[in-house]
Amino acid sequence: MQNRTAFLKAGAYAGFASATIFIVHAVFTSASSTAAIGLIMIPFYGFPAAGAGWALAYSAFAVLDLRSGKASWNSRNVQFAVVFLVALVFAGVVFFAQQRALAVAKNLASAPHALEAVSQHWIPWGRREVEIALAQHPSTPTAILERLAVSSDNAVVQQVGANANTTLAALEGIAAGALTYERVAGLAGNQKISRAMMEKLIAATLNDINAADPVRQGLYKTYVLSALAANAALPQDLFDRVAASDSPTHFLVLAVINSPHVNCLQMSGLLVSAPALENAGLYNTILNKMTEKDCFVEN
Repeated sequence: MQNRTAFLKAGAYAGFASATIFIVHAVFTSASSTAAIGLIMIPFYGFPAAGAGWALAYSAFAVLDLRSGKASWNSRNVQFAVVFLVALVFAGVVFFAQQRALAVAKNLASAPHALEAVSQHWIPWGRREVEIALAQHPSTPTAILERLAVSSDNAVVQQVGANANTTLAALEGIAAGALTYERVAGLAGNQKISRAMMEKLIAATLNDINAADPVRQGLYKTYVLSALAANAALPQDLFDRVAASDSPTHFLVLAVINSPHVNCLQMSGLLVSAPALENAGLYNTILNKMTEKDCFVEN
């Protein structure tokens, strides 16, 4: 019994360790600037994984007892093992189905008909990742993008908004919804959006949702206004409004000074902005840009 207890504990530790390794790998291989937040998910995934590891070891002992005649099909441990192993096999089938669909959705060589087929697959777990990949794919049919544009998942909607194949009607539908950075960061960088949508995105910096929370407002400027400033389709007068934003963030300053629309006066103003004064690297970057444009720099 002592040996079995040790194996059960080892199974639990192995499950927790596997979940931890998976999350750490996902965090450090992610291109997202906020990926490190994912580390807080270790206990949320780790403890269920530990339970699964313990149950797997317990089921293995139950199967051994059944084969050796120490237990019957009516015993609780064998019944538990049957239920757990059936659930494990089902989870494995679902996982591989999701991975196959994700592989097609992420493959840039996938044809539109293959992407259409993937969008109709039965994927009970992990469908979000597949939909995000479909929303990003340059060959995804417009009909699929239009369906994804009304998704309740902000990450999916954001990627649809950034897709060059998304119809203007679908983009207008996104702009008609909640103007939060999670939803419209992709829309702001899409060169197909109309002037009316651009004006709406600029005005949303001070809407009730964003203005009520300084952190959220900062994120809106970082992700939405920065993308808008970098959008080649942005008219000069609207760019001037973005460049004149109060309390610009680090990334907004970078987006403005790297735009061909920027002028010396705007860069001079950003040189004394809070992000530039707090970050020597950003300050020097602005100076270099001003030198490139032959702007006057006060000593």
